[in-house]
Amino acid sequence: MSSHSLDALLAWMTDTSRLLGWGMIIALERDKANLLMRQEYIRRFDSQSYLPAIRGQVPIVENQWMKFIHDFVMDVPLLSFENADLNDSKAMLTMSVVGGSQLTLKKEGAGWKTVDVDEIDPLQGPKLYLDLLLNQVPGDVDADGRILLDLRRSDHFRLTFGPTADEQRLGGSFFKDLFNQLPDDKRIWSLGRIERGKYESMHPKSFGLRTQASSAAARDPRSAEYGNGAILAFVRMDGDREGIYPGPNSGYRYLIPNDAGKDYSATVLFDWERLSQVWGWSQKLIDAVKKLFGTDDLEYVYNGSELESVVVKGGGLTIGEDTEYRLPLGINGRSIEAVVRRGTSFVPANGVQPFTLTLGQRRASMRWLSKSTDDLKYSYFLDGSAEENGPFDLGMSFLYELEAEFELKDAIGISGAPETVMKPVLFKVTITPASMSSAQPETDPEAGKSMESVVMSLVLLSTVSIIEGVHNKLGKASILQALRFQLNFSVSIKPLLNNIIKMNFGRTIQCVQIRSPRDIGYFGRLAPSLTAFVVSPMQPLMSQGATLPFSVTPNVSKVRWTVENLGDSTGGAGTINADGLYLAPPATSIDGRFKRVRVTAIDQFTGYRSSALVTVLVSELSVHPLIQICEVGTSVELTAGALGESNLLWSIKNPVVNESGTVGPSDKPEGDHAYRHGPVVPDKTYVLDEVEVRNRLTNQTRSVHVLALQGTPGITVKILSTDITQGRVQLQALVNNRPKNAAWALALNGPGSVDALTGLYQADLAASERFVLIFAELDDPEWGKFEGHLILPLPLTEFEQVLEVLSR
Repeated sequence: MSSHSLDALLAWMTDTSRLLGWGMIIALERDKANLLMRQEYIRRFDSQSYLPAIRGQVPIVENQWMKFIHDFVMDVPLLSFENADLNDSKAMLTMSVVGGSQLTLKKEGAGWKTVDVDEIDPLQGPKLYLDLLLNQVPGDVDADGRILLDLRRSDHFRLTFGPTADEQRLGGSFFKDLFNQLPDDKRIWSLGRIERGKYESMHPKSFGLRTQASSAAARDPRSAEYGNGAILAFVRMDGDREGIYPGPNSGYRYLIPNDAGKDYSATVLFDWERLSQVWGWSQKLIDAVKKLFGTDDLEYVYNGSELESVVVKGGGLTIGEDTEYRLPLGINGRSIEAVVRRGTSFVPANGVQPFTLTLGQRRASMRWLSKSTDDLKYSYFLDGSAEENGPFDLGMSFLYELEAEFELKDAIGISGAPETVMKPVLFKVTITPASMSSAQPETDPEAGKSMESVVMSLVLLSTVSIIEGVHNKLGKASILQALRFQLNFSVSIKPLLNNIIKMNFGRTIQCVQIRSPRDIGYFGRLAPSLTAFVVSPMQPLMSQGATLPFSVTPNVSKVRWTVENLGDSTGGAGTINADGLYLAPPATSIDGRFKRVRVTAIDQFTGYRSSALVTVLVSELSVHPLIQICEVGTSVELTAGALGESNLLWSIKNPVVNESGTVGPSDKPEGDHAYRHGPVVPDKTYVLDEVEVRNRLTNQTRSVHVLALQGTPGITVKILSTDITQGRVQLQALVNNRPKNAAWALALNGPGSVDALTGLYQADLAASERFVLIFAELDDPEWGKFEGHLILPLPLTEFEQVLEVLSR
């Protein structure tokens, strides 16, 4: 796997801003974006706004070949980024056809004939591929703000309902025209919303979408990373110009880290300068300074419109409290007790160098130099006398110096993960004596001047020593405590970013880490739940009558489970117990090959709910097409699908030597298996082979049929009239465009019946088969044996348009 770790991404972000002039860049990882689209798909089953059943005809060769698309049910669009290009941004979008029928018609002589009939199911159906042109997606935040995938803004459509590139291109063109005509609510898929929010300077104005492959390996079909990538939204803020888009050779790094165990799936890059305006960290520092000095007397210095610095013009710090210190001394046999009384010290904010807070883009600094004024008195008691000598004034002052630096840094947050904060990286306070003056008493010469001077000098020296020691110990501790308490704090950006980042449908990007080597990087997980939890599995396939346990992620202590039919489905939806164990309905409750139900979990305390879309299959094995014509010397393509693990064995059931064809792996690039025509049988018009597929793990089998032509049929079977409501079709046999009386018969035991003489076909209205093969035979005494056939799609009521074409 290619490496794009968080550390490597942060190192790349350190060099310069990676926003390219945009206010914000959002990256959403493909797999989680697909999960969002699945959730949107399930939601649309509620609103009935998902794509309607699709019908139409696709000319393959004008007036020669056509395909009929009947009631195609399109599954959820899935994104991949094999061709992702930052300069010409495209996402490959794939939509599977999970239900419906398709027929191929060929023009033969007097009219059209059915070449193949197929019924599509979720195990094996065609796929629609298209390139979604994300650079054409409208991105006006004022109008809506949604991140949209608009199927109209697409190109290079391809539908795999035929084996050739031309057929697939023409099928894709049909869907392109269809999508251009669909109303918005059925054509547009939403991945989220870029909201304006409450912060004036963070109002998005518009955005542009691009795609990005996760690595070179994401474009390599042989790689396990094939198709991995992200959708990028480049967001322009109000009042800004658009930035530039990174080109394919720009070296722009993939923005979503792939660190093991982190499950990163979304990244948002923010412009630090713009974000700092709403973060308010500078105001927090200013408020702390005001509180520290007890003043609102500040001078604000601007550079243009930007606040550059704040100077404190009034107030100050009051340090200490009234305190008395006593110090016993001794000299020449005499005892002296020195007494020092200290009041509070005041340090003005507007001192030698006024307290100044300077603000930078990602940092702040504090400078302050001030001198204190201290109120001190000293006295002494000599030889244990009760008479105090003094008090005398002692004038002292101290110089206070503060130097502090704050920077935007990564620190360990409460969760234990790195988190971006504005924190002090330098905090230094020094206190030094500045000046001293003393008022000593006059001494009596008769009392011994020299002795008194020595005593006074000793007392004064001791007093100064006490004051310096006490002041440096207690004063410095006091001011450090005050400064650190008020100023030495870390301001986290996480609450602000969590408030700014919002996605639609109740989803948010859940933060894992916030880092800021230069731009602010918000690295997280895209939480794709419609509410507070997700039902798992979200979109399972399962067999009729089987059981499947459901759960919710994250776990919810008490949920109530329900199951319901979707759309026009009838019959039982199955049952689910209190533990989330679902029992699918039996095949008798399912019309057609599958049915869809919705399993919902409801939190009994909050009422929140989340749903899963369940597809219940009648059969665990699927083979296609149901029947098709194989011309002499050609081969036809076959496909099979199985539920769960499989080991499929293909064979011709009851083959006839020197008549039957063979079946083996296809030689087409996207082929599965192919039926290859057998030897030509001279006296036959048809060889009807049954191709059987068996799952060796479950022993389940399914069969399809190939009608191998041995020559050109001599009879053309024409539809004279139809009565769809009664299920009747009147047939006529033509030889050289002349009506003939033929013998009519049904292949494969029906369904329904045909009058052997008149050719009136009566459908079995209760039958589940999707086609009937009818043969006509004529023994002409002069020209010999003639044979013809007709394949009718069933039920007739669903194919009125096809019958009309076949009747021409």
